[in-house]
Amino acid sequence: MNITRPTRKRPRIELVPMIDTIFFILVFFVVASVSMVHQRGFPVALPTASSAPQPERARVEVTVRADGSVYLDKEPVARAELGSELHTLISTSPDLTIMVNADRKAEHGRVVEVMDSARQAGARNLTIGVRPGREE
Repeated sequence: MNITRPTRKRPRIELVPMIDTIFFILVFFVVASVSMVHQRGFPVALPTASSAPQPERARVEVTVRADGSVYLDKEPVARAELGSELHTLISTSPDLTIMVNADRKAEHGRVVEVMDSARQAGARNLTIGVRPGREE
C-alpha cells in the first residue's frame, strides 16, 4: 500500500503588508515633524515690497500689531522694557539681526519708537519685515 504524504508548504514572508506599514509610519513621522516646527511670529498684515531679502544671521523678531501692542518673539513686552530686553540679547550675540514686523495699520510713530529702542540697545542689524510681491 502506497501512502502519500501531504507536501508541506514552505512559509512565505508577505511583503505587501510590511510595505504598507512602513509607508504609514513614514507618513506619520513626516506629518509629526512638520507640526513640530516652531513658528516665531504673529499673524500681521505685512506691507509688500518687490525686493525682500531674507536675513541669514541669527535674528529676533519684534512685532508691532495694529492695536500698538509690542511683542518680542511672541512674548508681550512693555515699551519701557523693550530696550533692556534687546540690550541683553545683543550683548550675548553682537551680530544679532532685529526684524521689525509691523502691521500695515500700526501707527508709524509706534514703529519708529520700536526701531529707536533697538538702535539705543546697540542693534547694528535692523530689518523691516515685508511680504514679497507687489502692492495692489
